[in-house]
Amino acid sequence: MDKTFSTPILLITFNRPNHTRRVWDAIKKQQPKYMYVFQDGPREGNETDKEKCSAVRAIFDEPLDWDCEIKTFYSDVNLGCGKGPVTGISWFFENVEAGLIFEDDAVPHSDFFDYAAQLLDRYYNHAEIRAIGSMKIDRRQYGNSSYYFSMMNRNLCAWATWRRAWKDFDYYLDNVSIKELRKSLRKYSAGSKEILYWSERLQEIHSDRLNESSWDIQFLISIWLNNGVGICPNVNLSTNIGFDPEGTHTTNHNSSAANLETHSILPLSHPTIIKVNRESDLNYDKLYFQPVEYGWSGIKRFPFRMNKRVKLFLGKEGSWFK
Repeated sequence: MDKTFSTPILLITFNRPNHTRRVWDAIKKQQPKYMYVFQDGPREGNETDKEKCSAVRAIFDEPLDWDCEIKTFYSDVNLGCGKGPVTGISWFFENVEAGLIFEDDAVPHSDFFDYAAQLLDRYYNHAEIRAIGSMKIDRRQYGNSSYYFSMMNRNLCAWATWRRAWKDFDYYLDNVSIKELRKSLRKYSAGSKEILYWSERLQEIHSDRLNESSWDIQFLISIWLNNGVGICPNVNLSTNIGFDPEGTHTTNHNSSAANLETHSILPLSHPTIIKVNRESDLNYDKLYFQPVEYGWSGIKRFPFRMNKRVKLFLGKEGSWFK
């Protein structure tokens, strides 16, 4: 390559040197000019973590054959998979206005870099555009352009955004009520099943039932509360290699988001209007967030699903069933 990639990049790491190297190898091919590396610290008393975290850091001590400014933030303590990424992303946007963000298990297609850089520039002054995604888990074409607009951002494992969008992030969402969230979701024509699902996620955040292991749900909610939208590609641009025993949330290798093939998207063709594609959001909800349960498993869950619908109708929070 005869030029470097000038849009800043953040890589969020922890204790997976093999995964990290695969992602870093994909990034290195673009010869980034501005590179930020965040690493969560080892868990207290975990010697294996210490060894693996050290192996991850060693990757970024290896010499490079181009001019690259690497800034690192290595946490001394373990912040977890909620506050860890949040700390890294907040640090990133203390230093840059916009950039690409990768977790250590999201291997990007080479086209993702130019795609994200172009769209960061194109929509810089469009306050309603909040995030640029990389993932596509179905094979449908939405519209006639290279990408479309969505209320989602496809799991945020390889994505891009602006400082202006991240400043509205609220980790605990203490002052956001279920009523306020539902009102925001209705603006996207979300159905009762979707509203119920996300209302329950907000309840889990409020009660800490997620054990502070989530940050992407909070970011999605911040998008909706601010009437924002995300950008999703019409081809898949990243593959998640973390659906394995080392993953925290991604242990099911049969997931619809696991190890997807990636495809080229360049040159880009742009939509003429900014409008959420409702069909894509419904399909994504069915494929990823709320897949249909068949057989005996579905029958056993029926009383619980009905309970949720009654609670939604009556406006009740909490659970009648344990």
